Amino acid sequence: MSQIIDIGKSIPSSFSQSTSLSVIALPSSLILGQFGLNVSTGGSVMLGATIGLQSTGSSSPDVIFTIVRNAVAISSFRSSGTAAHVFDAVKLTYVDSGITSGYYAYAITASSVSGGNLPNVVGPIVFTGLSIL
Repeated sequence: MSQIIDIGKSIPSSFSQSTSLSVIALPSSLILGQFGLNVSTGGSVMLGATIGLQSTGSSSPDVIFTIVRNAVAISSFRSSGTAAHVFDAVKLTYVDSGITSGYYAYAITASSVSGGNLPNVVGPIVFTGLSIL
């Protein structure tokens, strides 16, 4: 049976106070959320994110979402947006395992790879982590 060591979350916008942020083009990135977690030896971290995405041009945008641990990218996901001006919820999950015990900073970023067609991230934005042993 697993034991919960720590829980982290980043929810910068509530449903009633939604956000709209323009995703910037590579090589730059937009930080969407961040938090810290304690990890025990032999433990794992279960990470999840739900992010609203809206295309702003006539074609669907491609966005790279990157999960970062202590300023080092540990996983990337590429999402192709929907039709022009349509909202879409992107859901991501990742399990970070094989790390030593300690306190780690996690973040999720977004970068557009669509050139001039920069999409918007629309809220709420939810990024969570669960440290288990």
